Amino acid sequence: MTVSKFPALEFHLPTVHRHLAYSAVGDAQSTHVLLCLPGLLETRATFDPLLQAAEGVHGLRVVSVDLCGRGDSSPMPDDKGYTMQVYLEDLVQFIRAELMPEGKPVPHLEVLGTSMGGILAMYLAHEKNNHIGGLFFNDIGLDLPWLSIYGLYDGMKTAGRLPTPDEMAEKFNVSIGAVLAVQSPSHFDLPYRKDWNGMKFGHLLKGFKGPVRLVHGSDSGVCTAQQVKDLQREFPTATVLEVTGAAHPVPFNAMVNQFVLQSLNVPKPKPKATQLVIPLDVPVASTKPEPALEALAEPEPVQPQVARAQPEAYTPRGGLLGLIKQLLGATKK
Repeated sequence: MTVSKFPALEFHLPTVHRHLAYSAVGDAQSTHVLLCLPGLLETRATFDPLLQAAEGVHGLRVVSVDLCGRGDSSPMPDDKGYTMQVYLEDLVQFIRAELMPEGKPVPHLEVLGTSMGGILAMYLAHEKNNHIGGLFFNDIGLDLPWLSIYGLYDGMKTAGRLPTPDEMAEKFNVSIGAVLAVQSPSHFDLPYRKDWNGMKFGHLLKGFKGPVRLVHGSDSGVCTAQQVKDLQREFPTATVLEVTGAAHPVPFNAMVNQFVLQSLNVPKPKPKATQLVIPLDVPVASTKPEPALEALAEPEPVQPQVARAQPEAYTPRGGLLGLIKQLLGATKK
């Protein structure tokens, strides 16, 4: 079972009788915030290595969230009704109340989304009132080709077969209702565009001025080389990191963590000014001339010493066969 090593904090949604669980490192008053959104059947635990790497970074708060029915978040009533629209509404309430509460300065907020979390990040950035200042995508492009959905499906198999809903719920630490919901055509209920190639989300970022970064696996069946080229065409200044040997999604190893944290460009703290304090009991220098001192013999020169150098320091995958049926039969434009 996938369980986060960080304590579960609770955010009680103001409009429903549920709560979202989240982990956080860094000062709550930090001027920079990175919000991390998991994939289809992931929990916030997948971001534990990133949170650990971010501990102690001055001026930065990193927050990872469990969507409803995942990890330590509340399930939906009767364990039914899991949809993309619900996830998005929950996240908007979380951002407005927890990350930028009324009466306090709005921080510079960036969002890192894995797979489905990256798609949710695009919808969040599309709404200017969410104040999203930058985006990171973990192995997801601006569109989702139908063939990539087959890649999601194949990645869910274990020993050549797709686990049962009970097995998946136990393995991924999600509710059975969430597992069943992602197989339903009604799960993706947000508006999107599509063509013969797949689902299109790039229009959501039209006019987006913040930085865009992409981490993708060289062996990914979801974020293909064409996906990378398409994103770079739309965002010529996008920063891209390819992780050799990684499939879908990319794990948060030391290289990926460093890429994310350095890309945030969090301002370094200014050194504190030092002030010379003179004790009151220091005697005042006399104005009388001092007697001449006898000349002292000059000491013998000391040979310089040469300094010796000291020695130097199964990720769950989103997507199901039912999702393929859902997307192939989708009619929303």
